[in-house]
Amino acid sequence: MNVRFRLGLAALFAALAVGGCASAEDADTLTIWHSWGGAELRTLKSLIADFEREHPGIDVVALQIPHDTLLDKYTRSSAANGGPDILIGDNDWSGKLSQAGLLVPIFDERDKGAGSTPGSSVSVAPSPDPDAQPLFPLADEARFSPETLSALRVGHEIYAWPESVETVVLYYNKHWVPRPPATMAALRAMAAGLHIPDGYALAFNTDFYYFAGYFFGGGGQIFGPDGKLDVDTPAGVDMLGWLARLTKAPGVLGTHDYGKADSLYKQGKAAMIVNGPWALADYQKALGPELGLAPLPRLSGARSPRPWIGVKCLMVNSDIDARHLQLARSFLSFIDEPSSQQELSAGCGHIPAVLGVKLPPDAPLAVFERQARTGTPKSADPHLALVWDPMNRAIQETLSHRYPPAVALARTQKLIEAELAEVEANE
Repeated sequence: MNVRFRLGLAALFAALAVGGCASAEDADTLTIWHSWGGAELRTLKSLIADFEREHPGIDVVALQIPHDTLLDKYTRSSAANGGPDILIGDNDWSGKLSQAGLLVPIFDERDKGAGSTPGSSVSVAPSPDPDAQPLFPLADEARFSPETLSALRVGHEIYAWPESVETVVLYYNKHWVPRPPATMAALRAMAAGLHIPDGYALAFNTDFYYFAGYFFGGGGQIFGPDGKLDVDTPAGVDMLGWLARLTKAPGVLGTHDYGKADSLYKQGKAAMIVNGPWALADYQKALGPELGLAPLPRLSGARSPRPWIGVKCLMVNSDIDARHLQLARSFLSFIDEPSSQQELSAGCGHIPAVLGVKLPPDAPLAVFERQARTGTPKSADPHLALVWDPMNRAIQETLSHRYPPAVALARTQKLIEAELAEVEANE
């Protein structure tokens, strides 16, 4: 018998023993684990208070856990029949957790015939519990964009409820850049003629996450249309060479140090930077009216960058009883009501995951929303985690001139193939 169910029966018998007079201690409690801080935490607390007012007798307990330990803590706790009712985390967590049988499915698309997304994912094993009932009817998928759902799909199922989306755009300092460049050629020409004392026109983070938009936009890929690993392509080699030339261009700093690029921009010593919505509040504080945001500059011709689209989402613990499952469903629905989505946008800069929640066209977040329409969904496939370190190594080997791009990507292909083979042999 489920531990929580036993505890629920004990609480019920205790309430009956005192004549059914419930106290605050007998109230239903919904537990949430998250890593939000600052403005996100303040907004979450406000939304929880709103939810509790709408659902008298329900207590929501939210525990803040550092982001770098949250996934491991949840995995260990839920595997031991513990953990929270709801986990707030990243969409790429859902693949690993669902394969371990630690999540309740949100949608089941088996009748729809959906599968892994071509070009962004390898094939995924079926759910450990094919008879598990999804939390929401498939019709509710219509609330979200196809790009958002693609980032959550694991085989024929979705195990995470989307709350907001995120991608990267070009931030610029209006003092140095009155009008943002529309193309990378225009950016490089501007950078060559812009002289900032002890600074740069562009501080570009060379981590694969930030470079990926141009890698994909130029034809590079991780997985081919057949779902098989295909990093080592002529287009990928070309884009790695493109990055090497960009970071050597006059006025451009290429760095793998996020903090360095971030500080230069906030200090006014970098006119432009590529970053996500998580940096918006800090940049608004640092630059004030001089802050500008624009879509990523295009590549040559009509080729547009296709940056990663990540999804902040809510996941439901598979070790949950029927009553708490009902509460979790209510909270998930509440968090994506238009009023809640508007509060998340205004309070902490989240980009609505729900279709039809409109942002003012001149709002900074609207730039991220427009950029996300051309982005690349960051797959929930657990195998994607094997790609990050090898791709970053290929970038650093190229930029340090240790290997030419073709050799660096060929080595990366073999390295990831070996790691995939090892993981799949143990599945």
